Amino acid sequence: MNKKKLSIIFSLFLVGVFSVSCSNSEQTDPKGIEQYNGNTYVSTGTFADQQSSEVYLWVSVKDNKVGMAPNANNTTAPDFTGSYMSGITGSGSDYSFDSGDGIVAGTLKFTDTSVTVNFTKNTVVPSTIGQDIICNKK
Repeated sequence: MNKKKLSIIFSLFLVGVFSVSCSNSEQTDPKGIEQYNGNTYVSTGTFADQQSSEVYLWVSVKDNKVGMAPNANNTTAPDFTGSYMSGITGSGSDYSFDSGDGIVAGTLKFTDTSVTVNFTKNTVVPSTIGQDIICNKK
């Protein structure tokens, strides 16, 4: 009888271990920013830059980094060289960015067709702080 009880308890223990293991695998394998590598986005509207010119915000994801740059048009992407930030944290569709030099910081929320940028810090264009800037995939 003891062997039977021990066998039942051991079986229940294994079932418990496997169920915890399976449920944790979904949580510990989130997709990172790399799932957006190669994508470029442009804002749906314009905002005034430092020189009071109306510009579009462009966002690019490359090599697990995010680049942001203003541009006067919404058809041709600017050169993002030197504008990529590696201080990206988060998973799934929600990320935080920080340029690391105190210039810009904020959040990114991705969908299949767009990214919403919200600056919590922007010393270059302070008027964008706290605004949801929607950028559609190009």
